[in-house]
Amino acid sequence: MKKMIFNLALAVAAMLCFGSCGYDNFDEPDAALSGNVQYNGQNLQLPGSAGVVQLQAYQDGYQLHSPISIYVDQNGHFSARLFKGTYKLVTRDKNGPWVNKRDTVIVNVGGGSEVNIPVTPYFTLSDFKCTLSGSTLSVSFNVQQIVSTAKINYATLCIGTTSILDEQNNAFQVKIDSKNVKVGANSFTFTATNEQIAKLQKAVKVTARVGLRTVDADCSIYTPMATLK
Repeated sequence: MKKMIFNLALAVAAMLCFGSCGYDNFDEPDAALSGNVQYNGQNLQLPGSAGVVQLQAYQDGYQLHSPISIYVDQNGHFSARLFKGTYKLVTRDKNGPWVNKRDTVIVNVGGGSEVNIPVTPYFTLSDFKCTLSGSTLSVSFNVQQIVSTAKINYATLCIGTTSILDEQNNAFQVKIDSKNVKVGANSFTFTATNEQIAKLQKAVKVTARVGLRTVDADCSIYTPMATLK
């Protein structure tokens, strides 16, 4: 009986060892893919919270054909570790502040590959300035309309205390109604509350960005981030 139990224990141990070795023998992705989401050769400013803007990579010839999600940061840059091979790269369906065209970009991923993804945003923002004096926030920016049929939903001034700043991640935000935002130059003055000022006074760093949401878009296009403190 003891011999039977001992042999059974050895068999179980061997099975566990075999299974463990099998898992250990799977190769990890060994190639780097990086690039940028751009309009007219310039990176777009996007939400920076994880998972808001994504690309999807597909590789033909495999039984599992689910897309690989690649996250885009607030400066329009992305990077991922993949297995070497040829991939089809597209924007995620109905995701991003741009026309939902989803053109396929073919990329051969080797040791290190770079690719830029061209898109057509509904609007772009430029000439952003923001100052804080006491409790007064002064903001100015220009709106350029790229798609003639696009309509502004709203704009948002985001104030934060970290290097990632958008509508999801901020210390506080001020929403600006579409009727007050126009194509061309815009300027606004806001008075921060005592509670909001107290948050900023405690912070080591204070940052600001403006986002512009298009009607029916799932996220905003942004200005570059300005540092107020």
